[in-house]
Amino acid sequence: MQRMTRPVPGLALWFWLVSSLALAQTPSARAPTVAPSVAPPTDSTVAGIVWMTDAGQARALAAAQGKPVMIDFMATWCPPCRVMEETTFHDPRVVAKAAGFVAARVNVDQQPDVANGYGANAAKYGGIGIPSVLFLAPDGKTLKHPVGYLGPAAFLAVMDSALALARP
Repeated sequence: MQRMTRPVPGLALWFWLVSSLALAQTPSARAPTVAPSVAPPTDSTVAGIVWMTDAGQARALAAAQGKPVMIDFMATWCPPCRVMEETTFHDPRVVAKAAGFVAARVNVDQQPDVANGYGANAAKYGGIGIPSVLFLAPDGKTLKHPVGYLGPAAFLAVMDSALALARP
């Protein structure tokens, strides 16, 4: 005797709907909220961090102020960049520590010549992808260049290290 099984109409849809709703409630599963087609303004403030979009001007300002430079190389289509934006760059400790740097953000798609010039897309400073954050001393010497997503605690450790290395 052969037993026949028939699919229950809508059961697969019900399981998909329940699992989708459960995942939507999990903070780590939420889709990043950065719009992929939005161009960054000339200067922007994100969670209290003032990001310049001209890396050359940021370096000049850093030299004048005696501060190190923090250049974030990113793209709006980059999932780890968006997650870093939503988590690390919104963390109050990171925002407070960022005041010790002149911060610049370079969208590698909108400024490919700048990204290539700083090695964000090549090997000049050891950069091999995005997100990457280049920390420079006021004189332009490379201090740190982490590549890939860093959570708030790890990023704070890199910031502390860059600040220590930048001290005369």
